[in-house]
Amino acid sequence: MVVRPASPHVSPPSPISSASSSSPTSSSRRLPSLVLCADGGGSKVHVCIRTSDGLEVRGTAGPCNVSSVGHALAVQRLLLATYRALACLPPSHLPSTFQHPLLPSDSLSMSSSFHIPTPNKADVTPYASHTQTPQPSRPSSPSTSATMPSLNVPLFAAIWLGLAGLQTPANAAAFTPKVCKAFNAPLDRVRLTNDVILLAAPVLSRQEFNYVAAVVCGTGTVGRTIRLDRQESHGIGLEVVGYSRGWGHLLCDEGSAFFLGRAALRSILFALDRSNSSHLFATKPDPISTPTFSTPLPLHRDLLAYFATPDPADLIGLVSLSGPGVEGVEVGEAVGKRNALVAGAARVILRWAFPEEQTPSSPSPPSPPIEQDQGELAKASREEALRLAQECISPLIELTLALLGDGSVVKPQETALALGGGLMMSPGYRGLLLTGLKARGVEFGSVGVVSDAAGVGARGLAAVEFGLDRH
Repeated sequence: MVVRPASPHVSPPSPISSASSSSPTSSSRRLPSLVLCADGGGSKVHVCIRTSDGLEVRGTAGPCNVSSVGHALAVQRLLLATYRALACLPPSHLPSTFQHPLLPSDSLSMSSSFHIPTPNKADVTPYASHTQTPQPSRPSSPSTSATMPSLNVPLFAAIWLGLAGLQTPANAAAFTPKVCKAFNAPLDRVRLTNDVILLAAPVLSRQEFNYVAAVVCGTGTVGRTIRLDRQESHGIGLEVVGYSRGWGHLLCDEGSAFFLGRAALRSILFALDRSNSSHLFATKPDPISTPTFSTPLPLHRDLLAYFATPDPADLIGLVSLSGPGVEGVEVGEAVGKRNALVAGAARVILRWAFPEEQTPSSPSPPSPPIEQDQGELAKASREEALRLAQECISPLIELTLALLGDGSVVKPQETALALGGGLMMSPGYRGLLLTGLKARGVEFGSVGVVSDAAGVGARGLAAVEFGLDRH
């Protein structure tokens, strides 16, 4: 697989010689070869390792937006997720000289309560639609107190890191040497791209499409138009020919989980302002049409429970990074955790806006109370959540439309729309996007949801390196 830049932006993966079919380590026994793909965003990083004999293992760690958390912390998160994945491989797949460090003692580490799964032959449909809704739980941030060492031996025949925050050649050029050092890998085995490029991988086998409109809507948002070049001598090329945002939470990220979480915070604070301004009004506000904290909406109560505070004023300190828990924390880590926490509030909004998406095992909105006024408050909560979701989807529609240009070159009916990121796993929120596009006269030839970008990328690398089927 080849990915070539069409303008001075991040260079996606170029072909890695398939001659390295054996393990890059020196050993008396022949080891299966390994490839690694990482999907790093503003909330967490997922690493998928694929072996030449068909095993697939995973690891995760905390926020990994390179521009937000900084290079040092991003490398640490990548290493932590990688070591977690490597811990799931059988010893027969690793050289005897490989040294596995002690992992941090948190919910994702190898503690006494952590079960290391037995790796199985991969059985994944990479371009299937999903109906899973993000669950309303606060994001966990793995401990960074233990510094992860660089790999002491080279392990990977190919490494593809798709990371949020990599937007320019300068970003990639500055970060690449640090990745090579951390992974003990030569430059020609490592490729860095923006995470959105990973979404095009499932369309490689779709002969009817020449273009992919790839949209990530997770903690942040970004869009890219990717041309599929099937004349490429080393396989199918992925050429980035169109750009739509991806500038970070200070400049865009409209429609993202961070943006929706920010809207949730504003909804709470508007209600707080109205409560604190009661002396300006002759009559008490209607709690249904004008929420206050005299009679709070159940939605607002759920949001405060998510943020673990009874006082809505505490939320201002959270956003400004002036609250407790940030003393002595590096700015990059504090911003990353703050953004992930704000983004997590989007799950509460979606839970209220689309209660029909809840599964029996997932938390659901409180059952409407018997009292009529309380039932009305629950109804008002859903209406407020749906209003916020509709408000936030509008700029995401514009982001997606921009990927088509004027429609003369990239025609929607001949283009696959590839959606990724946590919010696109919600059928309700995704439906708002597709309905909005249809209202603008745009229907894509295919719409796919990529729920496992790291796995899709790893299978693409394996197909090139080992000749394995992508599916």
